[in-house]
This record gives sequence, C-alpha cells and structure tokens, in this order.
Amino acid sequence: MKPLQLQQAKEQFCSVAEKAAGGKPQLVTKHGRPHVWIVGASEWQKTKTKKRTLVESLRSCPVDLTELNLKRSKEHPRDILL
Repeated sequence: MKPLQLQQAKEQFCSVAEKAAGGKPQLVTKHGRPHVWIVGASEWQKTKTKKRTLVESLRSCPVDLTELNLKRSKEHPRDILL
C-alpha cells in the first residue's frame, strides 16, 4: 500500500473507499506527513469497545469489592464557623 497525498485521495475517492472497504486501509498524507487512515466499516467496528453499564464495570473489577467498608459514619458532622 502506497500512501496517497490528500489531493490524490480526493480525486480517487471512490477507488480509495472501495480498497478500504475490501480490507486494505488507506493512508492519506498532508504535506508529506500521515494525516488520516481510511478504513472499512467492518474494521472500524472491530476497534470500538462495547459500552458497559456501571454495574457491569464494577462486577468486572479485579479487586474484591466485598472487602470495602461501605458503612456510613454515625458521627455528627462538625460545626463550621463563619
């Protein structure tokens, strides 16, 4: 795969998009430096992580959460002097 300059990628967008959709990511450069990668939708979906709920995240925690002391203090709050 040869990097394409931005102008070339714009001129050949259909071809670039087809190659990316076919599993061949395309590198586009701007002023000689890497600018963007064009990848197919299936490749993009592979990189996205599944969103988890808070409960799922806590359950997957490697620390034993049963050892946490979650009891509230019975002490009264201290007075704040203004």
